[in-house]
Amino acid sequence: MTRRFFFYLLLAAVVLMAPGCSKKVQPVVEINSPEPQVVNNTGDSVAVINMTPYYQADWSSLKCGGNARIAAAGKSLKSSMHMRMHRGKAIYISLRPVMGIEAAKLVISDDSILLVDKLHKRYMHEKASLLTNGVPVTVQNLQDIFLGRAFELGKGSLTATIKDDFAVEKDASGKVMLKPKAQYRGFDYCFVYDKSNNIVSLDVHPSKGNGSYSVKYDDVRGTVAGKVAGSVKVSTSMGGKPMSLELDYKDMTWNEAFTIDSSVSSKYKRVEGNNIMNLLGN
Repeated sequence: MTRRFFFYLLLAAVVLMAPGCSKKVQPVVEINSPEPQVVNNTGDSVAVINMTPYYQADWSSLKCGGNARIAAAGKSLKSSMHMRMHRGKAIYISLRPVMGIEAAKLVISDDSILLVDKLHKRYMHEKASLLTNGVPVTVQNLQDIFLGRAFELGKGSLTATIKDDFAVEKDASGKVMLKPKAQYRGFDYCFVYDKSNNIVSLDVHPSKGNGSYSVKYDDVRGTVAGKVAGSVKVSTSMGGKPMSLELDYKDMTWNEAFTIDSSVSSKYKRVEGNNIMNLLGN
């Protein structure tokens, strides 16, 4: 199960880019509308939504501890973890289920994925395109998924620079949906916020309606890097069976220098990407 954890962690994040918002909400406000107000179907005047609270603050690095829980095929696993991120460059996750000893690690960069299974002394090191299947997901997109931050697929985090690439929808309860206008073929995705401008979820739906995927966020907290979710839950399915992954972060430290360990023992056996299930299976 330790080995599967990293596969699900990566694949869940990437596959979320492969299935918008299923609810019909009113009114729809184009961000770049020159008008200060719009009129909904009832004829009432509604103020244009201010995008500023959803912009992402700048940051260079993050390191934190936490816990990971995964449930799949009727089984579950809980483990402590260490996470490291260099913004837009790399993600490192270390799984430490017993006494803080590293059992496995995952390192994602712009061009490669390294998965090391220390329990069985084997690893996979392949081009990132192996699992992205042509979807233009970037390391920064994945970082935003993990932290609960709106982004445009293939570009970057939501800032004033790309705000006109998003449409805004608001429902009667006060929830706000930010949806990139340019959606990737085969699916669409949007970010849902509550009345306090805290992110609630990333919702992803296939165009053909073959299931849906979601990332739910909780414990949103203010940091030097802006608002970040302290709890993340990914819900999807594998082989027609439900799967969930939960991450809880603690002791977040921002913008400090550190190195990411991408080393592999020369004694470990390499598993080729086209035989990845040999590494991830029982």
